[in-house]
Amino acid sequence: MTSCRPFRIYRLQPVAFLTVDKYRQLLRLPGAPQFVMAGFIGRLPIATVSLGILLLVTSYGESYAVAGGLAATFALASAFISPLGLRWVDRTGQHRAVPWLVLAEASGLILLTLSVADGWSLPIQFALAAVSGATAPHVGSLVRARWADKLSGQSQLSSAFALEAVVDELVFIVGPPLVTVLALQIGEVFAMFVIVLLLVSGSLWLVSQRATQPDPRPRVDKKKPERMWSTTLVLILLLLLLLGGVFGSFEVTTVAYAKFLGVAGLTGILLALYAVGSLISGLLVGARSPVASWRTQLITAAAALATVGIPLVFIDNVWLLASLSLLAGTTVAPILIATTSLVERAVPSSRLTEALGLSISGLAVGIAFGTTLSGALVDAISANAGYWLMAGCGIGLLVATLLGMRQLDIR
Repeated sequence: MTSCRPFRIYRLQPVAFLTVDKYRQLLRLPGAPQFVMAGFIGRLPIATVSLGILLLVTSYGESYAVAGGLAATFALASAFISPLGLRWVDRTGQHRAVPWLVLAEASGLILLTLSVADGWSLPIQFALAAVSGATAPHVGSLVRARWADKLSGQSQLSSAFALEAVVDELVFIVGPPLVTVLALQIGEVFAMFVIVLLLVSGSLWLVSQRATQPDPRPRVDKKKPERMWSTTLVLILLLLLLLGGVFGSFEVTTVAYAKFLGVAGLTGILLALYAVGSLISGLLVGARSPVASWRTQLITAAAALATVGIPLVFIDNVWLLASLSLLAGTTVAPILIATTSLVERAVPSSRLTEALGLSISGLAVGIAFGTTLSGALVDAISANAGYWLMAGCGIGLLVATLLGMRQLDIR
């Protein structure tokens, strides 16, 4: 027994170093550092638009329910309508389609900001939020498409996707504190304009790098596609819907509760700690050799999320809030990795991209549900009432995982 422990530690270390070395090899590829950095800048709005809307709307005296509703409208439009823009990108090329999408989203966000500041009617504000979300260019997808085109059929492709997952988490670590500081030190309107500037500069820098963009693709075949829907896919969508509910309720409630505790300036840090936890767990899961099945990983992470979510309802200390935010974040990456593994096993390869996109939509719907309902709970009950919704979604995710394991139609 005692001889096994040093061996396991020794085995983990070279795996981690090999992972870092793989990242270095990727960034030595021609053009890779440039489009990775452009993608990072262009993706910052993903982590900041909803928070920026919350801070902007509430600063002008509107309720958290309205603020959450506007953020949810943006998220829903981005989940269900913006993929049509990506189809246009595939057919015509990134350098042709993306600038128009960026122009539309940037214009929508600027007008939304002005509409809130000048007190335009709520229907107009919601329409502008919908237009902004519907035209989001999904910069992360654009970068992944470049990796797939450059490394098609090579073993490095999986490492490239892992690198992009790390960039995703960095976006959520850097973005929220940046927007919070700008909003509190300069103003919420200025913070929204900075978000637009990041969107425009990062996206246009990316599409200007035409040497690494994929070639335009022809229309897909009109033959009947293979069957995609299954019990497993339905379960995945349910799990991601509940996980999105955790995300949405955590963000809105943390914004409100930090303000209630008199530490509004720490809002961005509290939200970033959630992403830091996910980043750490994601690196650990990806760096070491598999030691448990995806079933065990999913159940363990779901149980941890349900357990961590409950104490948030009862705490009134910012340091405990920060600690639990970090712990809750550590459960996210293992759940997302496990559900992605489930998707890959459950659907035919010819429809994998579609299924992965559908799973992202499920997550977005959950976020929209969480932001809207938690905003209403905060307004109606108390600043931390939305944590009840977060805890409920976490418990529901665990129950659905335990019950759903018996119904999976994969091995």
